[in-house]
Amino acid sequence: MAGILDFVARFGSEEACIARLAELRWPGGYVCPKCGCGTAWRLSARPRIYECAGCHHQESVTAGTIFHRTRTALPKWFLAAYLMGRDKRGVSAKFLERELGVSYPTAWTMAHKLRHGLSEDPARPIGGFLEADETFIGGRGDGASPGRSLASPDKSLVVAVVEKVPAPKNKKGKKAHAVLRQHGFYAGNARLAVLPAASGAELGAFLKANVEAKSHLLTDGFKGYQGRDAALGDHLKHTPVIQGAGANAGEFFPIIHTIFSNIKAWLIGTHHGVSAKHLPRYLREWSYRFNRRNLSEGLDGYLIRRAMECATITYDQLKAGSVPDGAVRTRRFPVRDAIPALA
Repeated sequence: MAGILDFVARFGSEEACIARLAELRWPGGYVCPKCGCGTAWRLSARPRIYECAGCHHQESVTAGTIFHRTRTALPKWFLAAYLMGRDKRGVSAKFLERELGVSYPTAWTMAHKLRHGLSEDPARPIGGFLEADETFIGGRGDGASPGRSLASPDKSLVVAVVEKVPAPKNKKGKKAHAVLRQHGFYAGNARLAVLPAASGAELGAFLKANVEAKSHLLTDGFKGYQGRDAALGDHLKHTPVIQGAGANAGEFFPIIHTIFSNIKAWLIGTHHGVSAKHLPRYLREWSYRFNRRNLSEGLDGYLIRRAMECATITYDQLKAGSVPDGAVRTRRFPVRDAIPALA
């Protein structure tokens, strides 16, 4: 596996980064969007600009992407992607501020722009045998928002669904890991979302958008999954499990409760807590990394590819948290989806 020294040697200059972004923008070679000409030259005074040899149309290699009009050097963007993608715990904006030598607002913007580009393809839902449940993040200690109440502005309802994959056996016919021996399953892919309420309509819409039809869903006895608004029976097989005491939740749903524990530990340990309006973006990063946890090269290649594929977003939009989760994939450029590392 190539390390940080190799990465910096490859992408430590503006020239190398521009060349890489041009490969991603025009994988088959430059094509003018105005006249279709396949020949262009770069402006020496503005090296990110390509000018068509036919009609003289000028186009920046970063136009229309997350890097649009950035004044930060591209090698710093690439290194930020590397640092975020190679550590399974992710990195905070404060860490990027120190390592990249930029201001905190710049580091925060870079991290959130890279994070913004991570979203699962809605055409690829998860399926099979699954667990689904909800949890609350934030709002601890606020007496005005007990239980399932969302009266506190800092309290968010997070729903998740995860595939239960049968654990493989070793040559002796036994489960390979202690946890797997105990439960017989391990986690496959997962989907997460922040919902405004734990109603049948909201839960049902989330599951129908993320789970293949005819899958088998296992939940607790919460009525939100069973009501007419959820209508899960029209889409998948649903088996509610009555837990009894809440302490039994981990026994009935070991995978999804482990996921919730890991998410909360990550938000506190790496980021020292996040605000409710930015939580969906952090969950998108966590989910994207979790679903690709077996990649040998990390997520840095994906982050750069998504940055070129994702629509432009401004600092003000990021700060307001106003861009919905689903509004990130534009497919403007023919960026390949399944290549895990920069090549």
